[in-house]
Amino acid sequence: MGRRRRVDAEGGIHHVMNRGVDRRAIFFGDTDRIEFGRRLGEIHERFDVETLAYCLMGNHYHLIVRAVRGGLPEAMQHLSSVFTRHTNDRLGRDGPLFRGRYHSIPVTTDGYLLWSARYVHRNALELPGVAAISDHRWSSYRTYLGLRRAPAFVNTDLILEHFDGDLARFRAFTEEDHTSTLLRQQPEDVRQLVDAVVACDDLRAGDDHRDRSSRRSRDVLVLLTESCDDEHVRRLIDLLLAFPSGGARRTALSRARRRLASDPAVGRVLDEVERHLAA
Repeated sequence: MGRRRRVDAEGGIHHVMNRGVDRRAIFFGDTDRIEFGRRLGEIHERFDVETLAYCLMGNHYHLIVRAVRGGLPEAMQHLSSVFTRHTNDRLGRDGPLFRGRYHSIPVTTDGYLLWSARYVHRNALELPGVAAISDHRWSSYRTYLGLRRAPAFVNTDLILEHFDGDLARFRAFTEEDHTSTLLRQQPEDVRQLVDAVVACDDLRAGDDHRDRSSRRSRDVLVLLTESCDDEHVRRLIDLLLAFPSGGARRTALSRARRRLASDPAVGRVLDEVERHLAA
């Protein structure tokens, strides 16, 4: 199965992520994180790509960006190549820094926009020594809370308008564990969640066969039709899959079960998606 074609509409919002080659570091110190911020500023100036949220980790990053005039692939190519060149020059190293093509999940629903913003900021909790999201200097979260002046490339308005600008509500939504129905409103909510979990699993434990991502996403959706306890979610998935007949459904389910048995990533993603849907 080939790679999915990039979605690149004007004004399109995307959840973007990438990691270092062989899961190695891409940020070797604060100098590199500052440099990455400069490049985000540059793609804002040159390509009109706004950053709605970001979190810089050790060997990967998460961004939510809006390409006001389209052109996200060109902007990301510029960011990656210039950042790599500057990092290599500083460290006296050679070769690629990123493992190649970045993941990009088009954000098409309010539910996924809010879920992904929460997920990106909470990613910092995976770092050693980070007990609170606001402790991490290298994300946009402190900017959202008004603890740091917003750089020109960061736009907080699109997300905060869902909280009527109430920072206390936004903070509670981001920091507290609570029951949420964000990802159970539309079929595309579920599709975006599955695609994101597939991409995040690839960042953590991927085998670099990126062409498998689309197949894994579909397999997980098919498996959810029998494993998910929420009848409403199952109906949303049925709308996504649109099986033409009961026989087609049974064939797809049999195929997905075989891949579940042979591909550990399918099981990991299925478990995590079920956890998010039940949260």
